[in-house]
Amino acid sequence: MPNKPHKWGIKLFVLCDTSGFAYRFEVYNGAGDNVILPGQPDLGATSNVVVRLSQTIPNFRNHILYFDNFITSLPLLVLLRARGIFSLGTLRIPRIPNCKLPNEKDIRDELRGYSCEYMGTAYGVDITTVLWKDNKLVRLASTYVGVQPFQRSNTDANKKPSKAARNDRKAKKYLEIDCPQIIKEYNNHMGGVDLMDALMGRYHIRAKSKDAITRLFYHFIDMAITNAYLLHKRIYAEKVTDSSHESAEHERVLQLPRFREAVAASLITYQERRPLGRQKTVTSTVGNIEPSNSGVGQKSKHPVHEVRYDGQDHFPIWLGKEGGKKWCKLCKKSQTQCVCSKCNLHLCCTNAKNCFFNYHNKN
Repeated sequence: MPNKPHKWGIKLFVLCDTSGFAYRFEVYNGAGDNVILPGQPDLGATSNVVVRLSQTIPNFRNHILYFDNFITSLPLLVLLRARGIFSLGTLRIPRIPNCKLPNEKDIRDELRGYSCEYMGTAYGVDITTVLWKDNKLVRLASTYVGVQPFQRSNTDANKKPSKAARNDRKAKKYLEIDCPQIIKEYNNHMGGVDLMDALMGRYHIRAKSKDAITRLFYHFIDMAITNAYLLHKRIYAEKVTDSSHESAEHERVLQLPRFREAVAASLITYQERRPLGRQKTVTSTVGNIEPSNSGVGQKSKHPVHEVRYDGQDHFPIWLGKEGGKKWCKLCKKSQTQCVCSKCNLHLCCTNAKNCFFNYHNKN
């Protein structure tokens, strides 16, 4: 794709929300990859991608779907609206039959900020097409918004059009020009895929390979970690809303590089079995000293918090008295034969003292 920053590569179609969280994706397999779902019409190769990805979106819940001019078409707008899904996208003139939006020659003398709107009905669906003159002409089509929102009850009839700040090179200052509501909607909500790509590109896996499958595998790992990071931020934002200790909660939100490090540490230490005790040395017949694998005297380490407090597969196991009795990792005041099956640590578990429960209880 010669107009893209990365001209060669593997193309993916991704369904994201405004925060960049990826819900579904498809790998582009070539021009012949035009899968039509059972019971769905053939809207063309690009629109069929949206039909397949949007199966996750529930019908008639007033969701809004945004896409660019590579996808926008009249049949797609009608089909989504029939499912109760509103839509908005930039437009290519040939995609709309009998489109009345003017071309660049017709509005050459119009000032920057000029806009015009045409509304029509297709199969009972109200569709608006808007042209806005900025540095270049911008054309959009939508089933729920135009120069002004469709829902007149939410707007003031005498309200002045919204403004947008633009730099005037000749005057060397910023000017306020008219900006339709449809432009505001598109700029505020479109770009979830770009945000996801930006998060993935900052700290991605740098292992290089010419094998396409390996590259996709690394890409999907980055996508999964990015999704987990966005969920991490969302969870703590909800806790801050419900908790009075806002400052303490904000300090616990990890930045993306630290979050990736925490995930890596959790995966490395998951179900790791460290030998306990003092490490012995064995002298061979040729005089070389090599450490054995007995692990005697090696200090046991605490697992990462994500493993310690996950509440899964932590079971007490009682070892034999000979060789299985060690100091409790929590209280460090008594010896115990009880070992956590996941953390591999000795913890008291009796009627008088339950360090096993206290160790895995976050509160």
